[in-house]
Formats: sequence, C-alpha cells, structure tokens
Amino acid sequence: MLNTPATRAPTAALLALPVAYGLFLIMNSLIDVKEITVVKQPSRILDTITPQRPDPDKPTTRRVKPTIADTAPKPPPPPQISATKSTIKLPTPVIAGAAPASLVPSHLKLPNIVPVVVSSRGFQVARPPVPTYPSKAAARGLTGHCDVDFAIDPRGKPYNVSARCSDPVFKGEAERSVSKAEFVPQLVDGQFVTVKGLVFPLEFTIPK
Repeated sequence: MLNTPATRAPTAALLALPVAYGLFLIMNSLIDVKEITVVKQPSRILDTITPQRPDPDKPTTRRVKPTIADTAPKPPPPPQISATKSTIKLPTPVIAGAAPASLVPSHLKLPNIVPVVVSSRGFQVARPPVPTYPSKAAARGLTGHCDVDFAIDPRGKPYNVSARCSDPVFKGEAERSVSKAEFVPQLVDGQFVTVKGLVFPLEFTIPK
C-alpha cells in the first residue's frame, strides 16, 4: 500500500512537517535579536579640527610702544678765555726799502693757445669693477682669482662677459662686477669703436 507513489508523497510530507517546524523554531531562537540600548556620548569640539573663526576686527599684530631714553646730560661748556690789551703783545712790522717813484705799465705777452684735436686714443677705465666676496666662499675660507674675458662697445659698456675662475664659486660675482663697470671707449680717427679680446684679472681674498 505504501509502495505506490501516490501514498509515498503524502506520507513523506507528514513526516517532514514536524522536522521542518522544529528547524524553524531553532533558527528563530538563534537569530532573535534583543533590543540594544545606545548610550549617548557627550560631544567634544576639537580645536585642531574645527578652529574658531578669527575676529576680523581684532588686530593681528601688536606694536610695542618704544621707550624713550632718558635725556643725556649736556657736556660742560668750554672754558672761556679772555684776553686784555696788556696781555697781547704783537711784534711791530719793519718794512725796508722805499716806494718807487713812478709805475710804468708793461704789456704782458700771452702765450698762443692752439686747440689740439685727439683723433686716436685707447680705451680707459672710468669706473673699475668692484666685486663682492661671495658668502659661500667666505664660509668655506676660499681664496681665488678670475680672468674675465669681455668686449667694450662704442658707448663704453662691457658685453660678452665670461669669467674663468680658479673655483666656480667666484664666477658669478666676477662676471657681475665686470658687467657693471664703465669704460671710456677707444677712439680711432675721431670715431668711437668696439674693442674685443679684453681680459680683466680679479683677485678674491678673505676680508679681514
């Protein structure tokens, strides 16, 4: 009777119903969540995270009022020296000779001044280079020298300035000082010309 498919299915369902209900009760008891009470914590304001807004009317800097130094005492007046007629003795001048009988004016011959025109001359230094000792070299206690190659244009301004130094720390100051120097340009046949191939030596020593 139970071997037929029509009877096995209801019988299996009746047998599985208590088991399924029991599993349902067990799972319900396992997942039952009790009520959780959350304790409210006091809120704290962190200055580093939420800084206060600065007051725009409040001054940002405070100037310290300078103190007035006490007035220095005046130096004593210099001693007064008085002289009387009896204390002053001057020597009596003695003039020898006699006055001339008559004065005859004589004509002076002035020299003949002729202007001289300079048509050619070499360049001259009007304001020499004034280098400043580099602070990096002073910190290292370095001394050195530079040969600065340059040229002079017809206005007397240096250009194409390039320094060859014993240490690279002096190169920038050597080129700067020669670039700011002033020269009187060379004159050839009454015209100012460009002068090239010039070398200006510079020495760098530790200032005492």
